[in-house]
Amino acid sequence: MIGLGFIFCAINTIKKKCIAAYKTTKVNAGYNSRISADVHLYNPENIFIGKNSYVNGGHLVAGKKSRIYIGENCMISYEVHIRTDEHIFADVIRNINVQGNKENDIRIGNNVLIGFGAQVLSGITIGDGAIIGAGAVVTKNVEAYTIVGGIPAKLIR
Repeated sequence: MIGLGFIFCAINTIKKKCIAAYKTTKVNAGYNSRISADVHLYNPENIFIGKNSYVNGGHLVAGKKSRIYIGENCMISYEVHIRTDEHIFADVIRNINVQGNKENDIRIGNNVLIGFGAQVLSGITIGDGAIIGAGAVVTKNVEAYTIVGGIPAKLIR
């Protein structure tokens, strides 16, 4: 999950650019897209970012078999958590450790704004031009050109 290059750069905390440069080399990023050095990336080879998009501090957690697709001209704020895997819950199995997990792709359209601290869960599609309010937990697909917010995220307008 964490490569030797990441550990080497993390030890040298004075050079944060070193961390950003190493991590972003494995991300499939479009022209003029940027990822902050504060973004934690997991399986970066399964993360695709369109041109002119910006990802600030937070977490992009792609599974080994699933992908995160972020469109063009998107702005993703600080502390946003986007994760393609989730725990499987079955109340007939009492041991939580053997229930497993599943992975589903996340697709974020073009011109999307995701506010501070929002969470986008596995299998979600966010349409073009949508706005996700700060702190929202997105558990269902978001239609294009809508604004959602809250826990769970609901239509605002």
